[in-house]
Amino acid sequence: MATVNLGKIKLKWRGTWSSGGTYAIDDVVEYTDGSVTSSYIAIAASSNQAPSASGVENSSYWNFVSKGQATTPTTTRGDLIFRGASADQRLPAGTSGYFLKTLGSSADPVWAEVSTSGKVLGITELVNNTRTSRSNTSNYNIVTGSYTQVKASSKIFWWAQCWWRGNASGEIRYQFLYDGSEKNVGQSGYHYSNHSHRFGGHGNGMFTGDSSTGSKSIVWRENPADGGNNRSGSVHNPNSGDDSRLSQHASNIIIMEVDI
Repeated sequence: MATVNLGKIKLKWRGTWSSGGTYAIDDVVEYTDGSVTSSYIAIAASSNQAPSASGVENSSYWNFVSKGQATTPTTTRGDLIFRGASADQRLPAGTSGYFLKTLGSSADPVWAEVSTSGKVLGITELVNNTRTSRSNTSNYNIVTGSYTQVKASSKIFWWAQCWWRGNASGEIRYQFLYDGSEKNVGQSGYHYSNHSHRFGGHGNGMFTGDSSTGSKSIVWRENPADGGNNRSGSVHNPNSGDDSRLSQHASNIIIMEVDI
């Protein structure tokens, strides 16, 4: 009677794959590739031929029977998973407000603090749109208000303009006061004009803010340069009552705080 060799009629479980083992066709093994444990069937005899590497089967000798799923390395809410040098790894939740920073393909990602350098921390506009008849005074507040400083010793930028009509008297200097301290660095404005037309004044500057945060008083005022009782014009913020061609004028200050 003729004999037919059917080979193996069932799979042979060989347990965990070993580099020192010898495997035949239809042997089945378990192998952990990185953090993923899968089962494989031999399709060719082999010795020291790992079933897979980096998730790709060694198709000359093995095929997947059942491909496993990575065991999550996370332990805490907010954890992230990233691929490390050879396996998935856990990145613990970072400090609130931090961002995820990559260091390139040869290094692990990290949490990093957001730099505020150059960032605008706050901006506000103070406006005075009230028409006022002027008399000669030693000081006259053009625009007043307050600004809340966000960061200690930040840089404060400011721009201001004002509008007048009517006869001026004497030479005028414009002062900017920040929480009671004069900040005339980089600016001054002067007028000596005896006429009945509309005209404007302006000022601007930059300075280092206070060493403390919080509400700061803002005053932009005219101050006679010679210390006398003078004025920029007889009307502050003129309107159509002064000249039918005019709309209501407004004087204003813009304050901007920058982290530099």
